[in-house]
Amino acid sequence: MSFYSDSNVVTHYLDPKTYLQATHLNQSGRINFELDGNQLAYLPNMRLLNVGVSSNGAHLYNKLLGGYSLIKNIRLMDGNAELCALNEQQLYRGFLNLNNPNAKNETVKSILSRSSLGSTIQGTTRTIARIQATDGATALESTTAASWLDLRELFPMLNSVSHLPTAVFKNLNIQIEYHSALDRQVLVDVTAHLNSLRPILAVDVMTNPNIVNKLNQGLKSARWLEIEHDRFIIPQSANDGGAADQNVVQEVNVKINGFNAKHIERVLIVKEIANPLKELNGNNQRGFGRYSSEACFKQVVQARVNGRNVFPRNGISGNNERSAYLIDAWGDFTAFPGFNQYGFASAAIMVDGADFRGQSDYIGMYIGEYINDLQINYSRTGLQQGGGANAKRATTDQLNAHVYAEVAKQIIIRPNGSYVIEYSQN
Repeated sequence: MSFYSDSNVVTHYLDPKTYLQATHLNQSGRINFELDGNQLAYLPNMRLLNVGVSSNGAHLYNKLLGGYSLIKNIRLMDGNAELCALNEQQLYRGFLNLNNPNAKNETVKSILSRSSLGSTIQGTTRTIARIQATDGATALESTTAASWLDLRELFPMLNSVSHLPTAVFKNLNIQIEYHSALDRQVLVDVTAHLNSLRPILAVDVMTNPNIVNKLNQGLKSARWLEIEHDRFIIPQSANDGGAADQNVVQEVNVKINGFNAKHIERVLIVKEIANPLKELNGNNQRGFGRYSSEACFKQVVQARVNGRNVFPRNGISGNNERSAYLIDAWGDFTAFPGFNQYGFASAAIMVDGADFRGQSDYIGMYIGEYINDLQINYSRTGLQQGGGANAKRATTDQLNAHVYAEVAKQIIIRPNGSYVIEYSQN
């Protein structure tokens, strides 16, 4: 940008105003960054640095999320007014990490997030292998690896404004909630101790009043697509994988009320297994752990918007059909053999394929309408499966279906510098 070439922008690195460290003992943490209201304006390219943990030894981060697995909720505020927010960040962030070409995850995104995404073909065995991260948490803060996060990926408002003038946004602050309970599977070894690192916020400050005044004249309104969250339950089957469940179709028909009276664009459904212990192999995560989206057997999905079916006929049923709708709506996706297929035998094709199979079965769709009534009709077919209490039986286990939708919002800035944020009707 030309801003940088003539010293019109200065980068500031901010320490949290409030910091409650997250540990495996208190199981949570809170961070609040306050931006200096005496500056003229901030550019929207805010970055969160040093996101991660130290531990009681060398441990890898969650293979899907990396250090991002620590963040539960995050909000961009102006005083007490919420400008933009993302709740239940981990499950949506897991999808965002996969929502890239394989080459980008292999060479860029996995390094920034400290995840293990991106695959290559091994020359000697000709099998697919993940680019396994080798730098994770250590016992010392000085040597532990941490994540780098572009906040525009979580705060879509920042992609729709040229700058954030303090004459309008007088008390900018960012609030973050960490979740560090051991069952949150921040690290691959779920018995490892956690001590969150103190994060740093990097912001670019505009120092030239002439440029800020000129930009202020054009900042009258902005529209963006906020990510909002709702969920429904796919209950455990009547016999929990017993003989009577074999080939029994389980149907779940629900109304999603969280998006009523809002205009929504794309929708994403993430199917989280309700009992996170079922994603463990001993003390270690199996594949992506609890933040995976589970594939089930013979799934059928239909959505009804204002009385109209979104998908043709009875809905989408095949694995390839489901992935096609997902990619049509959301774009590039890092796929691998068996990523959305229940029971795919991929061990001969992919290293540790049995751990990752069926763990990336996201359901995506495009709506593009004002919502008066949204219904999801979902079904899966049960299979008889044995095992103990914590054996994974995704096709009969209880699943938490998290529904994320892009909701149209807008800000209108009045001539006196006050503003209003509201839902956009189109």
